Amino acid sequence: MPMELAPAHCSPLSAEDAARLFVIDQTRDGAPVAIRAITPEDKYEMRDLYPTLSERTLYMRFFRVISAPSLEAIARYTDVDFNTHLALVALWGPEQRMVAAGRLIRATADSDVAELSCLVIDEMQHRGIGRVLVSRLLETGREWGINRVIALVHAENHPMLRLLKSQGYPTELVYDDGEFTVTLETHLPPSNDNDINHATVGAMHQGIET
Repeated sequence: MPMELAPAHCSPLSAEDAARLFVIDQTRDGAPVAIRAITPEDKYEMRDLYPTLSERTLYMRFFRVISAPSLEAIARYTDVDFNTHLALVALWGPEQRMVAAGRLIRATADSDVAELSCLVIDEMQHRGIGRVLVSRLLETGREWGINRVIALVHAENHPMLRLLKSQGYPTELVYDDGEFTVTLETHLPPSNDNDINHATVGAMHQGIET
C-alpha cells in the first residue's frame, strides 16, 4: 500500500519507505497533484511522453536536444536504488497521468549532499506543478538525510531559477559559462528571511531578478 509522507521530525526516511512514498499536494490555485515514488513500470509512460517534449524543454533539462531514448535507457531512470536516488513523479487529473518527474541523487547512501533535476511536460508547464514537485523533493530530501541540494540550471531557464530561489532556503547562485550552479542549504528551515547570494565565475551574466 502507498505510504503517506511522514512528518519531518520522525526518524530518517529509509529507502524502503521512500520507495512507497505517496502524497496528495496542491498547486497554488488548489488543483490536486499526486506525488509518488517512481516505479520500474513508469518507463513505458515515460517513453510515450518523450515525443510530446519540445526541443526547448529538452535543452533546458539536458543542455542539449537528446534523441528518443530506448526503453532500456529509460529504465535506468525508473528502476532505481532509493538509497542513493529519491525519484518522484507527479500525476494529474482523474486518469492520474504522469506530467512531471524529478529526483535527488547522492553519491552514497550516507551522503548529505544531493543533486536535483526536474522536468515538466510542455502542456503542463506554468501551472505550479514543478513548484509542487520540487518542494516535495526538498522536503522529503531533508527527511532522507539531505542537508545541501545542488542544481545545475541553464542560464536561460528563468522559471527554474525563480522556482529554486522561491523555496525559502539559504541559496547561492554561481554563474559560469552559460549555466548556474544553485546551492540550497536545506538543513535550515525555509523562511522568507533567508539570504540569496549571487557569485560569478568567468564572464558576468546580467542575472535573474529575485
